[in-house]
Amino acid sequence: MHKLTFILLLLSSNFTYANQLIVEAFYDKNTRLINIHLAERVSLLTTYDLSAPDRFNEKLSKGLSSDPLIAQKQAKERILAQGSEIQSQLISAYEGSLKAMQYEITKLPAVVFNNGQQVIYGESDVNKAIKIYYGKVGK
Repeated sequence: MHKLTFILLLLSSNFTYANQLIVEAFYDKNTRLINIHLAERVSLLTTYDLSAPDRFNEKLSKGLSSDPLIAQKQAKERILAQGSEIQSQLISAYEGSLKAMQYEITKLPAVVFNNGQQVIYGESDVNKAIKIYYGKVGK
């Protein structure tokens, strides 16, 4: 009986996500997204800060020697000391940049719908971008 209940729950949760609008919003240190919480109510929202790689590099290089050979050795030591933690930080920092390249994002902010089906540029209000996507603005 428990197995059947689990399968039904699993199927119903997959059905919910299959019909949910997928929204990816891209921004940087010069832009700010608003109404994210409202957008999360009606979509599966992921936000990407395209400034993250710069912040990651600044953090990694903070306090390194000005001598390139010494700095390279220090950076390697830091990376080895942090191990898989730094790997996950690196992946997280560059994930948005890779997605932006995949979608050929040309301007920020950008809100992408359903894995690149449509892109709305210049709208920092994510909830409003969803309304534009559905054609509900001004109606």
